[in-house]
Amino acid sequence: MIARPLIAACVVVACLAAPALAADAPRGRGPVTQAAMDAATAERGGAGVQILKQLCEVPARRKACTPITATLQRALERAIDRPITWVAHRHVDGPQFWVFAPVEFEAGRATSEYAWWDTGTLGCRGGITYRWERTSGAWVTTTGLGWAACSGSA
Repeated sequence: MIARPLIAACVVVACLAAPALAADAPRGRGPVTQAAMDAATAERGGAGVQILKQLCEVPARRKACTPITATLQRALERAIDRPITWVAHRHVDGPQFWVFAPVEFEAGRATSEYAWWDTGTLGCRGGITYRWERTSGAWVTTTGLGWAACSGSA
């Protein structure tokens, strides 16, 4: 039971640190910008991950998915500081599993989102959504909202 509040607190701290991402602010709206926003949304560095080969409108439920373009896939590989295995579905015995949503751009604002699933004994999963604003030609985060839940107990 202690694991749930602890994970939630970690996610909230990560979201409060979001404005610090401004130093590496992405520009434009193409695949490189989208990959930079997704990489900022996801956890940095560490062990390898498996990433779904599709973008899903609802990443936590893997709903309304379309294939990731080769250009965006290459941009994500350059932007994410981890070994990546591209998968058609989650391998339960594999590393942490990530699903990204398409980045939504609208009138000087954007939204990036992803969901993740752990392989550990607690069966934890979660997600993060960042809101971005365009300032002096660069995208900077304005807010972040994260959630996490675990099916087991510590």
